[in-house]
Amino acid sequence: MNFLAIDVFLKSYAEPLMYLLALVVFALLFFLGKKKVNFSIRVLTAMALGIVVGLTLTEHASHLRVFGLVYTRLIRLIVVPLVFVSIIRSFTNFENVGVLRKIGLKTVFWLLLLTLIGSLIGIASASLFNLGQGLTLPDGENTNQTFKLVDALLNLIPNNIVTHAANNDVLQVIFFAILISIAIIIEGARKPERVEPFKKFIVSASDIMNRVTKIIIRFTPYGVFGLVAHAMARNDVEAFKTLGLYIVAIYVALVVFFVLIQMGLITFVGKLNPFRYIKKLYPALVVAFTSQSSLGTLPVTIKSLNRAGVDEKISNFSAPIGATMGMAACAGIYPAMVAILTANVYNIDLTFTSYLTIVIACVIASIGIAGVPGIASVAATVVLASVGLPLEGLLLVVAVDAFVDMGRTMVNVTGSAVSATLTAVSEKQFDHEAFNTDLSVDAEILA
Repeated sequence: MNFLAIDVFLKSYAEPLMYLLALVVFALLFFLGKKKVNFSIRVLTAMALGIVVGLTLTEHASHLRVFGLVYTRLIRLIVVPLVFVSIIRSFTNFENVGVLRKIGLKTVFWLLLLTLIGSLIGIASASLFNLGQGLTLPDGENTNQTFKLVDALLNLIPNNIVTHAANNDVLQVIFFAILISIAIIIEGARKPERVEPFKKFIVSASDIMNRVTKIIIRFTPYGVFGLVAHAMARNDVEAFKTLGLYIVAIYVALVVFFVLIQMGLITFVGKLNPFRYIKKLYPALVVAFTSQSSLGTLPVTIKSLNRAGVDEKISNFSAPIGATMGMAACAGIYPAMVAILTANVYNIDLTFTSYLTIVIACVIASIGIAGVPGIASVAATVVLASVGLPLEGLLLVVAVDAFVDMGRTMVNVTGSAVSATLTAVSEKQFDHEAFNTDLSVDAEILA
C-alpha cells in the first residue's frame, strides 16, 4: 500500500479512527484511575495527550471535540440548579440581611478592584509591546454591535425565571435566589416554623446536587482530552505567526496579573501560602483553561474553594457572582489591550483622559455585561465605543481568540476564587487547618 492509498484511507475513515484513538486514550486514563494515580496527574496526562494529538493530527483531531462537548454539557447541565440551591442554602445560614450585605459588598469590591488593576496591566503590556504596529485590517465586516450599558443593566433583572434558567442565565438566577433568601431570612425571623420545611428541602437538594457534581467531575480527564485536542487543531498556524506578538503580550499580561496581583493578594492580604493555594485550586484552573467557560467551571471552583478552606456559605455565594461579573481578564486585560492595539493600527493618539476612560469602561462593562455570551468581545466593544475607537479593531485578533481565551478564562476563575478567599479570611470564615492539610484531590473533591 503506497502513501497515497494510506492518505485516502485515513481521510475516508478519519472519524471512526479518531474515535478508536479516543477509546485507547480513555482506556489508559481509566487504567490510571484504577491504579489510584492522582486525579491531577490524570488530568495533566489527558491534556498532554490532547496537545500531541491536536498538533500531529490537525486535520482530523476536530472529531474529538464531541467528547469535550459531552463533558461541558454535563457541567452546564448542573450549573443552574447547583447555583440556585447553593446560594439559598448559604444565604439562609447567615444571621441576618446585614451580614449578607456585608459579604456581598466585600465580594464585589475585590472583583471590581481586580478588573481595574487588570485593565491597567493590559494597557501597560499593549504599550510595552507596541501592539498594532505593522498590522492591517483584514477584509470583512465586524459582526459585533454596539452594546448599550443601560440595556445590559436592565437585563440583570429577571422577568421570567423559567426562561432564564433554560437559557443558563446564571446572573438572573442568582438575583432570584437572593430575593428568595432575603424573604426566608425575614419570614424566618417572624415565624420560623413556616420556612423550616423549605430550608430542609434546600439542604437535601444541595447535598444531592453536590453528589451529582462529584460524579460529573470524575469525567474531567476524558473531557479535557477532547477539548485540548480540538483547541490545538483549530488554530491556524499562519494566524499564530501574524499575531504572535499579540499572543505573547496578552499571556505576559495574564501571567504578571496572576503571579503579582492575584497571588500577591493571597500572600500579603490573605496571609496564605500561594503555592499551596494554587495546589488547592488546581482542578478549577485546569477545567477553566481547557473548557474556556467560567460558568462551566463553576461547580469545580466551588469544590476547590471548599478544599482550600473557604466556608461553604462564602464559596456558594461568592463563586457564582465571580463567574458572572468582574472578569478581570475578559473585561479588564483583554479590552484594554484591544483598545491600545486598535489605536495604534489607526494611528490614533490616546490622551490621559482616553486611558482613564478605558479603565472606567472596563470596570463598568464588567458589571453591565455579566452573563452575556462572548463576554470578552462584548466588553471590548463597550470599551472601544467609549473611547471612540473603530469597532473593526476586534477583527484583528479574532483569529486566535480561542487560544487566548484559555488563559483569560483561567485568570477569570482565579479572580473569582481570590475574591471569595479574601472575603472568607476577612469574615473569619476560613479554615486554616483544612488549607494546610495535604489530602489528594480525589479525597477532597471526588469523595
